[in-house]
Order: sequence, then C-alpha cells, then structure tokens
Amino acid sequence: MSDGRFAYTPRKPDATVLYKVVADELETFLARQEARDRPIPRFVEHEFRDYLTCGILEHGFLRLHCADCGHAGVLPFSCKKRGWCPSCGGRRMAETAAHLVDHVVPWVPVRQWVLSLPFKLRYRMAYDSALTADVLNIFIGGVFGGLRRRARELLGLRRSQCGAVTFIQRFNSGLGLNVHFHSVVFDGVYSADGAGHPEFHELPPPDDADILDTVTRIAERVQDMIERRGLEDEADSLCENDPGLAAVYAAAVRGRIATGAKTGSRADTLGDRIDGDSLDAMSSPRCAAISGFNLHANVSIGARDRERLERLLRYAARPALALERLSKLPDGRLAYHLKRMWSNGATDVVFEPQDFLTRLAALVPAPRVHLTRFYVEHRFMWS
Repeated sequence: MSDGRFAYTPRKPDATVLYKVVADELETFLARQEARDRPIPRFVEHEFRDYLTCGILEHGFLRLHCADCGHAGVLPFSCKKRGWCPSCGGRRMAETAAHLVDHVVPWVPVRQWVLSLPFKLRYRMAYDSALTADVLNIFIGGVFGGLRRRARELLGLRRSQCGAVTFIQRFNSGLGLNVHFHSVVFDGVYSADGAGHPEFHELPPPDDADILDTVTRIAERVQDMIERRGLEDEADSLCENDPGLAAVYAAAVRGRIATGAKTGSRADTLGDRIDGDSLDAMSSPRCAAISGFNLHANVSIGARDRERLERLLRYAARPALALERLSKLPDGRLAYHLKRMWSNGATDVVFEPQDFLTRLAALVPAPRVHLTRFYVEHRFMWS
C-alpha cells in the first residue's frame, strides 16, 4: 500500500513473468467468471489463449533459407492480437511508425494533441465504437477548426485544409481502462497557390487561450451530441447483454478491483505518499481541462526532424503492456511500474494474479474496431 512507510524499486525485469501468470491463472480466471454467471466474451478468451501460443515453435513456424549466403532459420508464428501482447504490439508499433514516416506524413511540422475524457464516457466508449467515432470526429473537427481560424486571422487564408493521424488508446500507465486519443496533426494548413498546387503554411504555436477555447468547444459539442441523442437516459446495453464484461470495464475505468474479496476496493500501490500540492503536473503549458475533458498540445516536432517524429509515432502507437515494467513480488503479487509518479506518490500498481488478468481482459478491443484513423479535413480512412 502507499502508506508512506517504504518505496518499492522494481527488480530486474523477467520476460517470463507475464507468460507464467497467464499460463498458471487463465483456467482459474475463466472458471471463476463462469461460476459467477459472468463469463468472459469469446474474443477476450481468444486473446489470452492465442497469446500462450505466440512465438512458440510447436504451434507453427516458417523455415527460412537465404539462397545467397546459405543461412537458414525458423520463424515461429505470432498471435497477431491487438490487445496487450507485448511482442505483437511492439512489432505493430515499429511497423506503423516507420510506414507513416516513410510514406504518409509529409515533411511539415507536426504537433501532438492528446484528449482524455470523463470517466462516464470512457466506460461507454470502451464498448460503443460508434460513440467513439462520433467523439473523435468532434475532437478532430475542433482541432482543425482552430487551425483554420488562426490561418484566417494570422495569414488571411480563407480556404485551407488540415491533416492528422489519430491513435485510439485504451489504457493508462497503470493498466486502467482509459479510452483517449493521441492525434499527430500537421502544425499548419495547406492552401492552393497561384497555380492551384497545394502549399503548406506553418502556424505559430497555439497559446493557452487557444487550447482552452478548443477544449471548451469540444466539451460543449460532445455534451450537445449526448443530449440530442438521449444517451444520458439510455440503458446500459453492455450491462444488460454482458454483465461480466460490464463489471470488468467499470472496475478498470475507476482503478478498482473487479472480483474477489476486495471487489470495489482500489488497487494497491507502492511508493512514498507526498503532498499533492507540491506537484506541478497540471501546470504544463498548452494544457487545459474543463468538465472532465483534458486537452494537451505542448509537444511539437520540426519539419526535418524525422527521427523524433518516428519516436513520437511509436509512443502514440505503443502497446498497452510493457514487459520491462512488470515484476513479481516476493509474496506472489505483481507490480507494474508507472511511467511517472502519481500525485499521491505512487510509483507502482500492485495486483493479485487474478486481478491482473481481469485488467488485461478490459484492455482487449472488440473485433473489427479500428484503432488508427487518418484524417484530411473531415474525410478519413481507417486501418
């Protein structure tokens, strides 16, 4: 617990910890959910079972041979899942970032816009892909609208176009369920030159007032959309159709324990308790919050810094789980090290093995739900 008595320093990471806990605990986890009449959906169960075969030669492999040098080897099949498999997620992260840098993002400055959302929306968006798409459209429309307004005011451009690639992340640094958006947006606009060819116009960085105005517009439009569709009064369809997954999502959104004797309690943490008033985490420039909507846009990259751009894209496309941050405590519990200390001084979140699998279950996206979107104005493609 984070009671101020000690701080935990994670041991050297053991790459086998994750595999062992899934292999040892999965059948018990599934049986307990069945016994409670709250079975885990098949797509979540497949995520766990396929992970146990990922990279294991006995489950299939390719034999490779180089005709030039004569070198031969074998390549085991991967699970190709999108939830939390570190191997497949890491490969997808690297391939996506390299493809975007080499073939998609032009040589123009970019800025990362990150929008996090109120808890109630996070829960609903975890299973409602249509709502997620609608909120994302409002977010991108708000950012693009701000760019076009500033282009008119500062450059006199009456017609301009914007571009962005957005990654939908389902997790936070403590493996909580937190659906939010990382958008890498061109830091300026395109307009037609005298010959009708596209010409890029870089804009100065937005100030704090611009960020506050943008997040205020986004919050108002999302709330208007919710009220117009009557979503506030609409029944929780997930709870009615799949109460097991609904309980898992609700607990993971709020950082609570979903099953067992500690159901409803907060997950244990490790680290020194400190005075939250001494932290400056929320005083970052170009960051504003209103009504549970938090918008951050302080990270920018120059047009020619492609190496840093690739690092940013890798960060936005990263998998939910990092093996180097997971370790096993002497008492058998699992500690997941946080990227940054929380405001209460916590440095690690601690899980019982069954609670850990419950958190992983919440991070699995539903089949056929797109997690990367490409925008040019309000026309977009999926991948």
